[in-house]
Amino acid sequence: MLLLLTLCSGLGLWGYARLAPLWGLVDLPNARSLHEQPTVVGGGVIPVSVIIGCLALGGVASFSIAAEVSLLLAGLMAIGLADDRWGIPAAFRLVCYLAAGLALVGVVLPVTDAISPAQLLMMAVAGIGVAWCTNLFNFMDGVDGIAMVQLLSVACGLGLVAMFSPVGSPELVTLCSVLFAACLPFLWFNWPPAKLFMGDAGAIPLGFFLALLGLLAVRSSAMLACVWLILMMPFIVDTGLTLCVRTFAGKPPHLAHRDHAYQRLTIKMGGSLPVVLGLMGLQVIWQFPLAVTAVSSQLFPPLLVVLSAIPALMVVVYARASA
Repeated sequence: MLLLLTLCSGLGLWGYARLAPLWGLVDLPNARSLHEQPTVVGGGVIPVSVIIGCLALGGVASFSIAAEVSLLLAGLMAIGLADDRWGIPAAFRLVCYLAAGLALVGVVLPVTDAISPAQLLMMAVAGIGVAWCTNLFNFMDGVDGIAMVQLLSVACGLGLVAMFSPVGSPELVTLCSVLFAACLPFLWFNWPPAKLFMGDAGAIPLGFFLALLGLLAVRSSAMLACVWLILMMPFIVDTGLTLCVRTFAGKPPHLAHRDHAYQRLTIKMGGSLPVVLGLMGLQVIWQFPLAVTAVSSQLFPPLLVVLSAIPALMVVVYARASA
């Protein structure tokens, strides 16, 4: 099945790259962009559609909420595609992300008894967290290859840990495998220099899917939740610190910019390839070993989460100091 998903995604991307310009789905360079040539945008709609099809057709038989997740993914993909083509006000998009986040929490972490105020607060916080992860992934999709490398690293790392660790989760293994198989071909089209951009049509639902994996990890065990946090840490640190700095400086945090560490480093190094390779190295050398340690040793997992943030924090500080 996974090979079929990869094949469908690859063929779909090949066709989309040739048809999308006829529909006006081309991203033109502007003052905040880091590309110099018009590039087809919205290509993320193909792997997302493959994932939706897999879930809707029962490709993940053990996943009891596949229908609900499919509908949420399809809605977010439609909003993202409309934004890629015509542009949608940020406030409307944020409301949609929050609504989708709360709906996801409701189906992943349902409460059967009467909801207490504490439970209601926790569900609201979780819903905001899903919306934050959705937006976070979209914020970080700003240079060739970086968002897809991060997504594949999380899918591969979390899936392997869930498969081989004592606190394994077959459900997580299957969903991570589906995500990896459907998105792997996109890396070929998005590798620097990119021939195809993910766009909001892909970044929004895929960020949402990463949040789903986080919720399922939380539901499974605290250690798997720490694994998800460790693998996501490079994006969490860059986005969190950058938006905090911009907010304290009086700059609108929701407007597009080139202030993230990965964007500053891309400008400094003259291209995104060193940044993408650096992220791959960070995941292999630091994040993944810490993730494995979190479920296979007696060390305190939250301490490993803190340690996982150190390299990303150093990169952000360096990027801002050397600008």
